[in-house]
Amino acid sequence: MNQKVTIKDIAKKLNVTPSTISRALSDHPSISTKTKDLVRKTAIELNYHPNRMASSLRRGKGHSIGVVLPKINSNFMSNCIFGIESVTYPSGYDLIICQSNESFEKEMNNIEALIASRVSGVLISLSRDTKNIDHLRNVLRRNVPLVMFDRIEESLNVDSAVNDDRTTSADAVVHLAKQGFKKIAILSGPTHTYVYKNRLMGYLDGLRLSNLEINENWIYSNVFSKDNAKKIVKDIFKKSLNKSRPDAFFCTGDKIALGVLQSVKELGLSIPDDIGVIGYANDPFSSIITPSLTTIEQFPKEIGISAAKIIINLIEQGKTFTSPNKKILIKPQLIVRETSSRVTNLDASLKSSPS
Repeated sequence: MNQKVTIKDIAKKLNVTPSTISRALSDHPSISTKTKDLVRKTAIELNYHPNRMASSLRRGKGHSIGVVLPKINSNFMSNCIFGIESVTYPSGYDLIICQSNESFEKEMNNIEALIASRVSGVLISLSRDTKNIDHLRNVLRRNVPLVMFDRIEESLNVDSAVNDDRTTSADAVVHLAKQGFKKIAILSGPTHTYVYKNRLMGYLDGLRLSNLEINENWIYSNVFSKDNAKKIVKDIFKKSLNKSRPDAFFCTGDKIALGVLQSVKELGLSIPDDIGVIGYANDPFSSIITPSLTTIEQFPKEIGISAAKIIINLIEQGKTFTSPNKKILIKPQLIVRETSSRVTNLDASLKSSPS
C-alpha cells in the first residue's frame, strides 16, 4: 500500500519548512505568489490530498457549514440547497444538512449538533413552529457566523436572504382585481412566520390598491396542506350565501392552491370564470395541471446563492454578522396562467362571437 503524502513530504522535496508549505496551501499573504504556485504544482505532482479533519482540529473549528431547513423534500428548499452548494463547494466548504421537519424541538437539536461538530457557520430557515429564538442567540454567543434565509426572524438582527414577498403578493391581488374578481380571500400559512406575515400584508396592500373590501372572514391562516385547503373551501361554499362567498383565492403555497382547485371542481364551478386562483412557489406541477396555475416564482436558487455568499464572507472576515445587518431581497415574479385569466377568456369569447 502506498503511504499517504503529507505536508512534510512536500517540504522535504522543496527544501523548506512544513509551516511554509502549510501557509502556502492556505493562501497566506506572507507567502509569495511564486512560492504558492510552486507548492501547489508540487502538491499535484506528489498526489497530495489535505486532511481536512486534522486541519479543522488544529484551527478549533470545522471547514463545514451547517444548514437547517424545514423540509428537504420541498421543491423550494431543495433548490435553495442547490444554490448554497454551488457557492460553498468551490470555496472549499462542506455542507452538513439538517431537517427540522417543521419542529421547533428538532430545530434546537439540529443547532446543538452543528455547534458540537464545530461548523464554521450556520445557515437556517426557521420551522413553522419556531417562536422562541434563544437557541440562535446561543449560536451568536459562541461567535459562530449565522445567516438566515427565506423564513427569518428580524428581531435577531443577523444577515439574511429573502424574497420580497409583500410587493409580489400585492401584485398578485391587483392582477386578480384587474381580471374582474372583487371578493378575494387568502389561504395562508401561519402568519407569525416571516414569509406568511409578509404575504398577508401584501394581500391587504393589494386590496387597498384595488379599492376592494377587506373582509376578515376571508382571511384564513394556519393552512398547511392541500387537504386542509379543500376542507376550508367546501365549508365556505356550504355555509355562505352567494353574496358573502369569495370569487377568488390567493394562496400562499401551490399545494394549498391545488386543494382549492380540486374543491372548486368538485363543487361544479368553473375556473377561472366562476373562481380565480393564484398559488405561490411555481412548483413543477403548476404548469402541467388543467387549468394551469397562476403562481409566483420565488427564485430559490438565487436565495441560496446569496445566503451562501454572505456566510462565507463572514467566515473569512471572522465575523458572526454584519453591523448593520445585511438583508438581500430577491424579487419574485408573478407568472400568469389560466386559473386567473378571466379577462383573456372573455376577450377570446367576444372575438369569436358574430357581430
